[in-house]
Amino acid sequence: MATDANGNTIFGHHTSWGRTRSPKNIAGSPGTAVILLGATAPLRASVAGYKIQGYATENQRYLHVLVTDAHGSGAPGAITLFGYCHAFEKWFEIGASTMDTPIAEAAANTDPTAASMQTANSGRAEADQVPSDRDYARFDILGIDRVAFVGDDDESNVYAAGSTF
Repeated sequence: MATDANGNTIFGHHTSWGRTRSPKNIAGSPGTAVILLGATAPLRASVAGYKIQGYATENQRYLHVLVTDAHGSGAPGAITLFGYCHAFEKWFEIGASTMDTPIAEAAANTDPTAASMQTANSGRAEADQVPSDRDYARFDILGIDRVAFVGDDDESNVYAAGSTF
């Protein structure tokens, strides 16, 4: 049970997202970027805490990912997406999206290549970037309990959200 600031019990306070039409940021409040893992080593089953890496999806259907140029000293690198399923107790690469196929829902994320995103060096600070400076993709994550993002650079900012519809 949840309580308010005065210690009163709040009934009907939900702690999960439920069915969401509007994407909800999986890293916290709106505008919060996800933390990139520098390598896949923390996602091995032999590493303590591997089950709590990444972010909970709350059984959402879609993962929305936006990658921006952090405008550091170099060019942004590739970001690879990984999923975790409690039933397997294993991390795996999320397949690249094939949502542009005629039967999009049936073919989503069936590409054997890992889902990866990379934005170009915009030459501008993130606050000065225009929409065409950013890269967006939607992935079908139905049944994936957690997601993690692996990238070996500090040149990208990655934002992720989940939605049911």
